Amino acid sequence: MRLVYSLATYLLAPILPLYLIKRGRKNPAYLYNWNERFGINLVKSSQKPIIWLHSVSVGETRAMQKLVELISSNLSNYQILITTMTPTGRQTAQTLFPQAIVHYVPYDISFCVKSFYKNFKPKIGIIMETEIWPNLIHFAERSKTSLYLVNARLSNRSFKGYNRFKLALLPILNKFNGILCQDVNSENNFSKLGYNGNLQTVGNTKFDLVFDDSNKNKIIELQKIFNNRKIITFASTRDGEEEILLNNIDLNQNVTYLVIPRHPERFIELENLLKKNNITYCKRSENKKINSETKVVIGDSMGEMLAYYSLSYLVVIGGSFKDFGGQNPIEALYMEKPVIFGSSMFNFMDVAKNSVSIGCAIQVDSPTELKVLINNLVEDDDRYNTLKNHCLEFINQYCGASESVFSIIFKNVSCETFN
Repeated sequence: MRLVYSLATYLLAPILPLYLIKRGRKNPAYLYNWNERFGINLVKSSQKPIIWLHSVSVGETRAMQKLVELISSNLSNYQILITTMTPTGRQTAQTLFPQAIVHYVPYDISFCVKSFYKNFKPKIGIIMETEIWPNLIHFAERSKTSLYLVNARLSNRSFKGYNRFKLALLPILNKFNGILCQDVNSENNFSKLGYNGNLQTVGNTKFDLVFDDSNKNKIIELQKIFNNRKIITFASTRDGEEEILLNNIDLNQNVTYLVIPRHPERFIELENLLKKNNITYCKRSENKKINSETKVVIGDSMGEMLAYYSLSYLVVIGGSFKDFGGQNPIEALYMEKPVIFGSSMFNFMDVAKNSVSIGCAIQVDSPTELKVLINNLVEDDDRYNTLKNHCLEFINQYCGASESVFSIIFKNVSCETFN
């Protein structure tokens, strides 16, 4: 089965440059560093043995911040390598982890992956979230890289899909030295699939956020722009959601709406939508102080999400008002901001359920409920403060996963282990 997969990836290889060129029309960053994606002319800039962490994009990259801090502090004789799949993830990693080598993950084609392992020879690999790339996993074993899946999530919905391909998937899955899950339900689903390695529930490292001086500096900068306005943030909105949300808010309310599309290439789409609807707006990138006439601010910047949340009154979570499965509400709750999300939160099912249960989040069945709800929270201080006071309780209940991951994976690692 892996042979069939490998042949298929070889056949797709000639199409990948066309894909990158197409993506590059909206985001020019896709036009650079192709050698990393194809495993060509790779350079290892450190002679230290490599500990490798892989994340897809921004959220997963931020989720490893505490873990990277623990590795840097306790295993200084090793070089950290971080790979991402998207330009935004790469940029975030370069900003957060100046001590690391930052690289695109190779495409899951045999020659690309083999070149990656031959060049870097990582001793330990950590894949954040449930990323199953057969060649990347297969050749890790060949290169004697101990590979772990961390923050692993397998919803009941995903389990049904995985289970259809169980015979093909299981030999790949069982090459992981360990799968460390976000929740018990995911652990049970991996067990039902037949994974027979080190399987544990340790929680979600996204709760272990690091708030450093760079975040504080961004807050000071943003405070000058937002000019003490009350901010309602629409975070990580997905395709088609901005129109839904804008149609279900009160533009006469004495607040400013900050809208942050999930993908940077969609900033222009949001701007065109605001122009079409004659809504007064400005862009964060303009770095201008807003006034009471500005109804919407486009959050067209990178690496400022925690600062945005810090200044927000409350946060509406994108990806949840169409069938995208929601985005991560943890960062907003970490900054002690109540959250609202729609009915589609299957990617963060436990987080959504528990935050509502504890009382720091509200889930609505329809976006038509937003206008009344937001206005009520803006005007009802008691109800708002009750939600706000439960945010820290929620975060404290679930933090600490990074320490657990570190102790499990690196408990036997020393300077002598890999020399």
